[in-house]
Amino acid sequence: MKSLDSITIHQFRGLRDLELKDLGRINLLVGINNSGKTSVLEALEIYCHPLDIRVWFSTALQRSSESRQDPMDALRWLFTRYAEPVNPEMNKPTILISSDGDYFITQLKASYEQIEGISLSTNKKRSNSINITNIEIDHDDSPGLRKGIDFKIEVYTKQLQLQLFDNTTNFPHFIETFQLWENEVFPFPSKKRDPHLSLHTSTVTPVSHRFESQFRLFSDARFKNFKVDVLELLQKIDNNILDIEILLPPQSTSTFNIYIQHKKLGLAPVSSFGDGIRRLLHIALKLASVKGGILLIDELESTIHTEALQNSFQWLVKWCQEMDVQLFATTHSLEAVDALLEVTESDSDLVLYRLEPKEEKTKVVRHDGHRLRRLRQELGEEVRW
Repeated sequence: MKSLDSITIHQFRGLRDLELKDLGRINLLVGINNSGKTSVLEALEIYCHPLDIRVWFSTALQRSSESRQDPMDALRWLFTRYAEPVNPEMNKPTILISSDGDYFITQLKASYEQIEGISLSTNKKRSNSINITNIEIDHDDSPGLRKGIDFKIEVYTKQLQLQLFDNTTNFPHFIETFQLWENEVFPFPSKKRDPHLSLHTSTVTPVSHRFESQFRLFSDARFKNFKVDVLELLQKIDNNILDIEILLPPQSTSTFNIYIQHKKLGLAPVSSFGDGIRRLLHIALKLASVKGGILLIDELESTIHTEALQNSFQWLVKWCQEMDVQLFATTHSLEAVDALLEVTESDSDLVLYRLEPKEEKTKVVRHDGHRLRRLRQELGEEVRW
């Protein structure tokens, strides 16, 4: 049994009653623009860390990393909204996700209520506060009305269900509540939790290789003796790459960087290479960090030349199997689908899900590896939309 055998996203952003059944090792999400592919990855990230409010905020802000979006507003937009609800109950802000598999958690429910209070602001910041964005907030010393939310997270697990009276009422095993206010630095000290209440996950966006630090990831991979395998992937793209290492440049006194030893360029910082090399390095290091967990990649084919797709994906599939990692990836590329078919030996390992938004729910068309191979290689059919 895999960490996730199936997952149902009942309510999350624009998704409603989306079912991904019989998940594989490699799970591809396809569909037209705005069909909800990225939202599925976001829902998975939160579902694998349901009690970590930092993950909620980082996921909510992931799409707006270059803007000044208010964190509270970003959090609210994770919830399903209906322009014209059929009944008042449907318009209540609720997130609901459930799953089957080895994962200890079976259901997540989150909700919030709007609140108001009197603001008696101060310029003093709490020592245990974290600023979840780089936005500097101006404080007004005068009292005034402020808005916020009471945010509630309920988690159900594989423990024996606690039932009352008619044996139908189930109660959550874990509940977390947070009172959150607009324009406030939120005090969320990290908590040590039961490791069963989360899964190792990591997300790769189309641009995260440009902004996220690779230094810690590479150090971790080095300690796990994964450097040689990372180097093997990079050499599939550029056979002039000889080595990769962490160095302190001569002109620097404190900043270490990742350098690539190259036959033609000599010793060069990884930042001087193209997006293809940098993103593949990013994917490899992210994979090394989630052994036994889940890797989420948005736009799998992004920055990778079509001629390099097959070799790159062959490495990726191999190490997902070796490290017991489930991959969920979105793609717009038919070449990416065909490349994965070429390098996936077992038809049960590869599954493609086509998302089709409807008025009542998000319909999903599932193709396992065997059917997908027949549709593409024998019939040449379009499977993305």
